[in-house]
Formats: sequence, C-alpha cells, structure tokens
Amino acid sequence: MVLRWGCCGLVQTPGSDTIPAPGPHWRIAQAFLVAAFTYIFLANAWLGDDGYITFRVIWNFLHGYGPVFNPGERVQAYTHPLWMLAMSVAYAITREFFFTALAVSYAFALAAILVVARSAYALAGAALAVLCLVSSKAFIDYTSSGLEYPISYFLLALFFVRFCRISDAPLAPGELRTFGLLAGLAFVNRMDSVLLYAMPLGWLAVRTMRRRERFGPLLRAFGAPVAAWLIFATVYYGFPLPNTYYAKLANGIPASLLYRQGLAYLLNSFSHDPITLGTTGMAVGLAVRSTVPVRLSAASALLYVAYTISVGGDFMSGRFFAMPFMVAVMAVISVVRDATYYVPAAAVLVIYNLLMPLVPVKTTATYDAAWAWRSQNGIKDERGHYHRITNVFFYSPFRDLPDHTWMREGLSFRNGPEKVTVQGSIGFYGLAAGPDKHIVDRNALSDPLLARLPVSPRLYFEFYAGHYFRDIPDGYLESVKSGTNQLTDPILRTYYGKLRAVLAAPVFSLTRLRNMWYLNAGAGRDIAARYEHRRPIDLSVRAANERFSTDAGERDAAAGVIRSAGRPGYLQYGPGIPMKAGAYRARWIGTVENAQSGPFGFVDVWAGDHRVARREIVTGEVQPDRRQIAEVSFALGERTGHLEYRLWIDGRSTVTLERVELLSAPAAVELPPAASK
Repeated sequence: MVLRWGCCGLVQTPGSDTIPAPGPHWRIAQAFLVAAFTYIFLANAWLGDDGYITFRVIWNFLHGYGPVFNPGERVQAYTHPLWMLAMSVAYAITREFFFTALAVSYAFALAAILVVARSAYALAGAALAVLCLVSSKAFIDYTSSGLEYPISYFLLALFFVRFCRISDAPLAPGELRTFGLLAGLAFVNRMDSVLLYAMPLGWLAVRTMRRRERFGPLLRAFGAPVAAWLIFATVYYGFPLPNTYYAKLANGIPASLLYRQGLAYLLNSFSHDPITLGTTGMAVGLAVRSTVPVRLSAASALLYVAYTISVGGDFMSGRFFAMPFMVAVMAVISVVRDATYYVPAAAVLVIYNLLMPLVPVKTTATYDAAWAWRSQNGIKDERGHYHRITNVFFYSPFRDLPDHTWMREGLSFRNGPEKVTVQGSIGFYGLAAGPDKHIVDRNALSDPLLARLPVSPRLYFEFYAGHYFRDIPDGYLESVKSGTNQLTDPILRTYYGKLRAVLAAPVFSLTRLRNMWYLNAGAGRDIAARYEHRRPIDLSVRAANERFSTDAGERDAAAGVIRSAGRPGYLQYGPGIPMKAGAYRARWIGTVENAQSGPFGFVDVWAGDHRVARREIVTGEVQPDRRQIAEVSFALGERTGHLEYRLWIDGRSTVTLERVELLSAPAAVELPPAASK
C-alpha cells in the first residue's frame, strides 16, 4: 500500500511503496516552498492577448449574449472549455479579469506543485522536485498567462502521481474512475493534452481486461465529460471541434514546412530553456529500466514533444513543452529514490540557475530580456514581450493593467461610429471594444469563414507558427456589416449561406441540422481545397523582405529595397515558398541606371532543384515608365514545396530593386505535364 495525502490527511491507496508521513520539518519546508513559489509566480506573472480572447467570451456569456466572441454568431473561439468555465465562475464573483485570472492561476499552479512535492519519497526529494519545476522557463511562464495551463498542470499532477505509483495489485473501481475522470477533464480543458493520457489509459484498459476485471468505470469516467462537451459543442456551435482547430491545423500549409518550423521550435527551446527538454530526455533514459507506468509516462511526454514538432510548434517559446516537462519531472522523482543523488542534483540545478540568463528566479521588475520576436520565424519570449505591461509588480492606482496600446485602441473603437473592423490581435482589443462591435479576425481564431479557408499566400513572407492570417474574400466585410450574403465568389457565397444558418439560426431547426451535416460530413468539408484551386495569386512584396536573399546587392531595410553592389551575381533570390500548380508571371520592379547595351543579366524560376524558366534581361526591354526591370512567364505542372524566382545581374549597371511580384497568368499558358509519381 502507498500512503498519500488526501483532503483529510494521509490515506492509503494501492501501490508499491510508502511515502513517509510529513512531520514538523515537512510543514516548515512546505511553508518555505509556498513562499518561494509565490514570489517566483508574482515576479513572472503576466497575461497575454490570447487569454483575453476567452475573457471577451466570458463577458458575453455572463451578460446574456452566450459563450461567443461576436454576439449573434455562435463560434467557439477558445480551446479550453474547462478553463473558460472556471474563469466564468470566478469572474461572476469578482467582476474583474486581471487580478481574478492571476488568483485562479496561482491557486491551481500552487496546488499542482504541492501534489508533486508531496509525492516525493523524502523531504529532500520534494525540494528537488520543486526546484526543478521552478527552474523551467516554459513551466513558470505558463503558470499564469491567462491560458488554461494551471488547470492542466493540476490534472497532470493528480493523474501521474497516482499512475507512476501503480503496483501489480488490483485497482479498485474507484481508482479507475479517478484515472478516467482526470483524463476526461484534461481533454475538456485542452483537447490535444489527451495525448499525454492516451498510453496510460490504454495500458490500464488492457491490463484490466486481461485480468478479467471491470474496466467499465475507467471508460465511463473518461467518456462522461468528453461526451458531454462534444455533444454540447456540436449542438450549440454546430461543430464538435473549436474554431481554432480549423484556423491553426486545417490551414493548407504543407506538412514539410510545419516539420521544419517544429524543429526550429525545438531548437529555440533548447537554446533559451535547456532544462525543459533536457529533463524530458533524462526521464526517457531513466524510465527504460523502471516500471511499466513510469516508462509509459516518459513515453507520453516524448509523444507530446513529437506531436508539437509535427504541428509546427507555436509562436510562444516553450509553451507546448511545459506539460510534457511536468510529466517528465514526476517520472524522474518516482525513479530517483536514493537520497545520495539529491545533493548533487540540487547542486546542478543551483548552478544552472546561476549561469542561465533567462531562468524564472532571476526575473525582477527590470526584466527586459525578451529576444527579437522575428528570430526563428517569430518564436517569441511571449512572457517577456508582455511582462512590463501586465506584471502585477507594475501596478499603480492610476495605471490600468494590462497597459497596452490594443486596449486603448479597442476603447476608441468602442465609442466610434464604425461597427465592424478587421484586426490581427483580438484579445485586449476585443474586450475593450465591447459587445456592440463585430471584430473580423484576420488570423481566423474567432472567424468562422476565414478559419475554413486556406492561408494567404502572403503568409509565407511573414510566416510564424500559431497564427496564420487569411485574405478577406471580396464582399465578406459587406456581408458582416449588412447581415446579408454579399460574397462575390459563387462557391464561397453558397458555403457562407449554409455556415451562417448554422451559426445564427435556432439551435434545433431542421434546416440547421441539414446544414450541419453538409458542413461537417458532406461536400462542405473540402471548401478549402475547392477555393484554393480557383483562387488567383497576386503577390507584391518589398525587395528587402527577409524571405529574399541577395549575393550581389546591399539590403536597405528602411527603404525596402536591394541596391546592386557593382559585382556580378544574384541581386535577389528566394523565397522558397509552397505554390500550387498553375500558370504564373514573375515581375521585378525597380530602376536601372548606367544601363549597358544588350543583355546585362537574366531572371529564372526554380521549383526545388529544377529550373522551370529563364529569360535574359535586355536593356531595350526594361520599361522605365512602369519601373519594370524584367518579367518571365512560367507554369507549374504540379504543386511545389519550394518555389524560387531570381534576378541575376552582371554588375555593369546600377540596379535598385524595389518590389518582386508573382501573379497568376492567363489560363492560356500551357502547363507542363506533371511528373510521374
């Protein structure tokens, strides 16, 4: 039997070891750990724009508009129903978001840390576990933020502390129900977190069936919250999955690009916060010779890391590694029971905190260590980005927190005459704007139509993971403003008519049910592919864009141009973006001075390592009145994942490249045959 702490003190549960009963030393140590964590939490506390998206939903919910972002449009603009409900209860009491969110986050995060600490086999082990947790920038960053992570941490702690202690003794139905319920609630809190529970649940089910024991309690306890939420979401919103799923995952971005971005996300975490993934890797190594539950715990953490890479990571550095890190810590402390290891391990952690510049214990009111957000395709120190404008230590009586430009802009919009606006960051702005304003989210997190369309091809010139903006279809803003369907594209017009019926019609109308089937299981499922096939390409990008490279030029970022440096070579090449099959024109816009007679360069187009077109640049063909240096037509017989269009000059003329354009060409251009598969 294992002794564990319950609400009434020490209780016994099936297991293989005994955790010593806490004494006076433990109570003193616990008070110290609570005080230390409290300071670290407050010093690092912040609230991000994404959290305020949910807060606008909660405000609307409690003021009679329903759990929606834009009143009159039933869209699930949040990914964390359990966190949304918990915050709704808290806000209903306080009627204030900023301090309420921090208080709720603190309570759940502290509870999670205490559960982990009390599961250690010795007081020193508990201290070591807490020291490891607070050393992780990813873990501490998301003890606040306004997102769902504190509840996720708490559920993970309750589940894996129990799971890692499982012995060969039969599990009582009550224990199986506990495991199932915790995993089910975790799913409702954040759907993809179920990957951390999948292997343990599968093993528990198989083990129970092999022993001819009842596994119904496990299945029912897991299925009850999951089914309850999915049924509600499908009936109320019209879709079982949140709108953010379509905006972030069903976006048409090639998997190969997401894998590369996911690798960048992994390396970014290693670079700025090595303990997070380092502990995960150590847990996998230590678990190899441990019990099956510990091995499955470590494997679950590794699975979630692999999943994170496959979806391209996120723009918030370390965010997706915080939960697997916590599981890894619990696996490690369940394996490392020899007290002789505690002192050297603690010494290593202390040295780590002394040497690393971005550890949470070093955060003070002067923190300003956020790295340039455009590095590695926009992977940001999100907490560092918001720290000075949302940290509680910056509070003063005449300064409202969050003290952000988007809050002030939203307030101005709230009191202005316009009713509809397009925004890229909708949290702070949206809450300040109020329920009478409709906000079209170009990143599609809250927008039902844009979320189901492919990303803008311009995205690849401003690419960063997590938020993928869309182009606004012709007539869409007019449709939102007027409440009538004015989309000009016939396919989108038909689709939007059915979508609006699902979002705005009475919940139980027969027409709505038919449209729900069309959108979820019928022809409406492939709207993104059908629209992408017919959508024209019309890109005009400044030459100094970071996706373009230069060998024979000098980049002037302020002017947005590339100027020739007087030597032969590529003045511009890139961008290496995905592009669908079709006929195209590439154009180079700028000026040529001291032009020599005859050809002085060429332009060419490459699909991967295959050149598909080349044309010489001849002085007589340069068009100064249109500022056009060169143009080449080409065709792609099949989709490519790496399209480059390049400008080569011989260095004799002075060339200033201002813009590079890519446009769909007339359909009369003959397409080459697709390569055989």
